[in-house]
Amino acid sequence: MANDGIELFVGLIESIDTPGAVDACRRLLSVDERARAERFMFERHRRQYIFAHAMLRLALSHVAPNVAPSDWSFSTGRYGRPFVAAPATSTALHFSLSHADGCVACVVSRHEAVGVDVETVSRRVAPLSTALRFFAPEEVETLRGLPEPDAIQRFFDYWTLKEAYLKARGFGLNLPLDGFAMQVSQKAIEISFKPDIADDPHGWCFSLSSPSPSHRLAIADGSRAAGGLPISRHAWPLQEAAE
Repeated sequence: MANDGIELFVGLIESIDTPGAVDACRRLLSVDERARAERFMFERHRRQYIFAHAMLRLALSHVAPNVAPSDWSFSTGRYGRPFVAAPATSTALHFSLSHADGCVACVVSRHEAVGVDVETVSRRVAPLSTALRFFAPEEVETLRGLPEPDAIQRFFDYWTLKEAYLKARGFGLNLPLDGFAMQVSQKAIEISFKPDIADDPHGWCFSLSSPSPSHRLAIADGSRAAGGLPISRHAWPLQEAAE
């Protein structure tokens, strides 16, 4: 990796699903990944899975160009977090992968504590009722004080930030969503923890963006780098997939 940062790749399905694209991407996948793709009941979910996992392989090869996209293999850790099993690279690479209806995203970094989450923004969501079940009391109170359009937007801010943090920690849902709270303002995004969660809020940086009007994306950076790691944004590497 040329720079010590975070490489972010994002693809919108409506833009990348061109003739022949899904077949080109399927050829990059392992036998197990192809088998898993075929188990999806709906074609749109199958294509989304194929694009997401091809994107991951292309992103890793963008960072480590001496490795062909089809040559990467993966395994999972204690809590189900995937990691690069082979081949070995001069510097260990870590990644996080996410996909929602219509969008795929991944990040690659030399730092393990990095996570990404993308969600489809739905105006049909009931932010308060969902927040009461899953979120910290401070977040619920913030949502109560916002008019509905703003509450829906803030709900998805919280949701993606929380999921990105969980992915960066590698705990999955083994850490409850109400065990930590996000504070979002125009100046900063911060995190706080219940006393029983051993983590330092000052060790985290977060970012939010909207790949499209229908999607919200969050990155959690636990590298402890001053000011956070620089984020390099890349478009969907379709040309590489087609070659």
